[in-house]
Amino acid sequence: SKLIYGRDFASSASGYGFDENGHGSHVAAIIAGDRDGSGMRGVAYDATLYDYKTDNNGDATLEAISTDASTAAIFNQHVTDGIQVSNNSWGSNVKITNTTASAIRSAYPSTINAMRSAQSNGTLIIFAAGNDGWLQPNADAAAAHLITELANEWLVVVAVDSTLTETNYTNRCGVAYNICVTAPGGGDNAADGILSAQANGTYVRASGTSMAAPHVSGLAAALMEKFPSLTAAQIATRIKSTASYSTLTGSSGQTSANSSAATMQAIFGHGLVNSGRAAAAIGSYVYATGSNLN
Repeated sequence: SKLIYGRDFASSASGYGFDENGHGSHVAAIIAGDRDGSGMRGVAYDATLYDYKTDNNGDATLEAISTDASTAAIFNQHVTDGIQVSNNSWGSNVKITNTTASAIRSAYPSTINAMRSAQSNGTLIIFAAGNDGWLQPNADAAAAHLITELANEWLVVVAVDSTLTETNYTNRCGVAYNICVTAPGGGDNAADGILSAQANGTYVRASGTSMAAPHVSGLAAALMEKFPSLTAAQIATRIKSTASYSTLTGSSGQTSANSSAATMQAIFGHGLVNSGRAAAAIGSYVYATGSNLN
């Protein structure tokens, strides 16, 4: 029940705003589902949604991000549409530690330029870390770890379950810990999944870092709405700086009380995002610069 803008980059039969798979609807509702008194609501329920459709038939192949040129076209569209938060619940099957900066630059020069143009225009890029149970995020999600000019306006997101315990499926922050945070993604048990809207209008539970990333995207969008004078980099910094390990537990029982900071960083990055602390920190920043709070 929300007006959606966008563009169909996959040349599908149905066009943008129609989801043959269901994954996109589930993610989009976590970000910005209407606060209409029925079902669930999104984190940033007032946000405007743009659907950049990358799949043309509901299968697992994302036709519109299969080449450098096609992926670059999507991020160039971010500039045209003035996108503030870019949620990316997709990624490669290569670990970030199994590639290099030179390999990424050689394979995706146009995409890197388009991403940087979007960031310079005010976009914060947020990626799901991946669901392979790896010690590292995938190479798409953590590209900014190696392509360092992208890092200031980039966040990678790993998942915890409803008890705030690391799931078996989630990739860890690994070497990309400095651009990585943690959010609820649903548990390994389907009954502990994140409840959100499905393509046919029903509500279903699903788990994955795909569900964790839109929690952070929604938080970023809500903060940008509240504090429009701040840049995407400043929003990312405050999301990271106000995150915490205090309530988190690793899959083998790691906590901030029994493990080193390096261990917790490798699992959870900066820690679990906290909307209240992020807003308070931004509020303090805005007050200190003499701006008005609304």
